[in-house]
This record gives sequence, structure tokens and C-alpha cells, in this order.
Amino acid sequence: MVGLCQFANRFDGGEIKTMTVELTEKAKDNLRRNEESRKKDSNYVKLEPGEKTTLHFDPEKIEPVDVEFEGKKSIRYQNTVSDINEPEKPKYFTVSERNSALIDTYLAEGQSILKIHRIGAGKDIQYAITPA
Repeated sequence: MVGLCQFANRFDGGEIKTMTVELTEKAKDNLRRNEESRKKDSNYVKLEPGEKTTLHFDPEKIEPVDVEFEGKKSIRYQNTVSDINEPEKPKYFTVSERNSALIDTYLAEGQSILKIHRIGAGKDIQYAITPA
């Protein structure tokens, strides 16, 4: 987590000035707590660039879903998963056709617990998916 925060304020006739302040440990803890709360409350698995997690996939709960991104329609595959540290709260992990095919291969082999590593950001996202 970054320990600096930038503020932009309007001073003197609408000119925007920025200043950077160092965050206290309490502020950093508050931001971490908020991030954890948002992740916990979400029904979807969302990984940050470089983040890794281990998920249990339910092969009986996979379905194609139509999505639209930047005006283009495509099919993604929504997997019902649970975090191995919080198995009581199922979530959705939605992936591309290529990643879905890889996940399906592992599931067909009886491997339902998989390690997921997000690589990249923005439009250039890839997942490294391996058995746990």
C-alpha cells in the first residue's frame, strides 16, 4: 500500500495546486480495512495486479454469460468459487474462453482447488492458473 496521498485543491482564482502528505499508520490501517471490507462484501473475486489467491471451483456451477465491454459483445464464463480461507461465502470468478478451457481441463482431472495469479493491468490482464 502506498504511504503517500495527493490532494488537489483550488486556490487563487481557480488554479489547481496539489500537495502530497505522508499517511500515518492509522490512516494506512483504515485504508487496508476498507479495501478488505469491499472485497469481503463483493460477490465477485477481483484480484489486483500481481495478486495471488487459491480458489475452490464448483464444476456443477459454471455458466456462460453474455457481456459487453466497450461496445463489443462477448461470452465469458462465470465460475462459482469459494476462497479456501472463507469456504462459507461462494463468489463468482468470471474468465475468458481461454482461461475457462484451462480451468475445465483441471476440473476434468479432478483438480478443483486452483491457484490464480493475476498478471498485468487494464486491458492487458492474464491469469496464471495452476493446481494447488
